[in-house]
Amino acid sequence: MNYAVASLRLSLDEQGAPYYQQLTEQIQHGIRSGALLIGDKLPSSRFLASALGVSRTTTSRAYDQLIAEGILTSEEKRGVFVAALPMLGDRAAALKPTMPSSDQKAMSTRWAFDAGVDVSAFPTKEWATSMRRSWLSPDLTVLEGGYPTGYPDLKNAIVDYLYRVRGLECSAEQIIVTAGSRDSLLLLQRAFAMLAGESLAWWIENPTYPPIREALHKGIVGTLNIDEEGPCLADSELASNVAVVTPNRQYPLGVSISAARRQQWLQRLQNASPSWWIIEDDYDNEFVYQGRSNVPFMQTASVHDAARERVFFVGSFSKVLFRGLRLGFIVAPNKHVAVVEKSQRVLGASASLPIQPAVADFMLQGHFDRHVNRMRRHYRLKRDALLVLLDRHLSPWFEWKKPRGGMHILLMIKADVLSAISTEQAIDQYIAEDLVNRQIVLSPLSLHFSALSQDERGFGFLLGFSGPTETTMAQIVVALEQWCKENMSYNKTYKL
Repeated sequence: MNYAVASLRLSLDEQGAPYYQQLTEQIQHGIRSGALLIGDKLPSSRFLASALGVSRTTTSRAYDQLIAEGILTSEEKRGVFVAALPMLGDRAAALKPTMPSSDQKAMSTRWAFDAGVDVSAFPTKEWATSMRRSWLSPDLTVLEGGYPTGYPDLKNAIVDYLYRVRGLECSAEQIIVTAGSRDSLLLLQRAFAMLAGESLAWWIENPTYPPIREALHKGIVGTLNIDEEGPCLADSELASNVAVVTPNRQYPLGVSISAARRQQWLQRLQNASPSWWIIEDDYDNEFVYQGRSNVPFMQTASVHDAARERVFFVGSFSKVLFRGLRLGFIVAPNKHVAVVEKSQRVLGASASLPIQPAVADFMLQGHFDRHVNRMRRHYRLKRDALLVLLDRHLSPWFEWKKPRGGMHILLMIKADVLSAISTEQAIDQYIAEDLVNRQIVLSPLSLHFSALSQDERGFGFLLGFSGPTETTMAQIVVALEQWCKENMSYNKTYKL
């Protein structure tokens, strides 16, 4: 039988990376280049080991890794095949995206980028096993609606996970399980009202996640501008201040806080007057594609006497498992655990208790870690596919950077294009509104700013690549390209 892998000309370098790693990279390159297609059969690990003159352990390990990532699939008594994955890298050239037809426009279907979970890759079999096992002999306290701060096994699993993956040291007593990030913010609003009363001032990043601004609008005193070093400090005449920040990967700009800026914030937290607290939103730092994620700000503050009691850490499972789970958590400083628990008693526990044993089992059995590792690779490939599409279709009008992590790419309108535009509203919002008529939904960057001027160049789009299929991404990119060709010619000043 002829095997597709023969066209790859596999070779192993004795001075290079481990052999199995070289094999996995060369097979992945074969898929990106189009030399391997969906459904192509690969030789057995024994045959490939003999052909390359290596041990079968080497080839089996390479196959096992690619199968675990979902790039290859193994079928009993048939062999190993290229899985039905979204197309990668150069294979995006094979896409022939078209504009939605008039029939499509009449339909309710819309094309949208989405920085949410790709639920098509969720391990439903393992999840079902965890749900079944966790309820074979249910905890009576769960049935009685106990555990107001969260199911104990889940809290312990979160502590272990945060230490291993994020480098954050904490105890189960510091964990308060919530119904997601918004619920966490609501609980903390109430807790800080108990701590500081009416003199409390809230500060948010600019730009920021719009729901944060909406949730805190009554208490917001000012904004923290973002530069290349992360969230800037602000002066305040009020006695008590809370800053909601995303230091390790700022949303939406993707900036990571520098060491110098981190130290400036730590010094601010050490000061007694005016007093400052930080709520650290760690919204998608599981997904880092180059290097490692930065240490949480809460961990950095833990070695400073005053600062360690002034940082609250907020996490969520919605970006890792699935949105409908609606489960998150707060890590509170030891000194303030009681006030957060009191806040929860006043507002009532919103997190679903019956689902928490299943999540705990899913984590304790190792399914959670394997799923995160698999999705990290999966999203990296989707990111790379989108970068190819952007380079091919949008480079005359837009600029972007390859993000080292996260679930979206920030697409910015070029300065020379902006200088030729005259419009009464933000240009990215204008484009987004116009493209709605073509069933295209875009998220304008300017909507994430509290205030904006043309000089700030905060105009562009957030392209979430984790949720949509590659076909959807191609449809949107081509629609945007066509709009630009029709409306944004070079060497021309025009009013939209």
